[in-house]
Amino acid sequence: MRATEPTRTRQHGTRVTRPSTPAERIAAVRAIVTAGQYARIDGCMVDGFSASAIVQVYDALNTENQQRYASMDVRRMASIAFKLANRTGASQ
Repeated sequence: MRATEPTRTRQHGTRVTRPSTPAERIAAVRAIVTAGQYARIDGCMVDGFSASAIVQVYDALNTENQQRYASMDVRRMASIAFKLANRTGASQ
């Protein structure tokens, strides 16, 4: 994959994304949610459920924290999203 090409589709239909900016990372995660398919971001397979959780947490944050959250690795973003989901889900 060329450095100027952040997203490509493999022969089997899997999208592979190597975002260079936090905005590209969030755009790739949002693309998973809208397409309803999984993709590989930062070397990690992200499914629709995880992508949805990441986007919901991102949208709920203020601007400063959105920048910090989007600059993290996708694995770390998903971990935080599920920790927050478990914490809020347990209190209901």
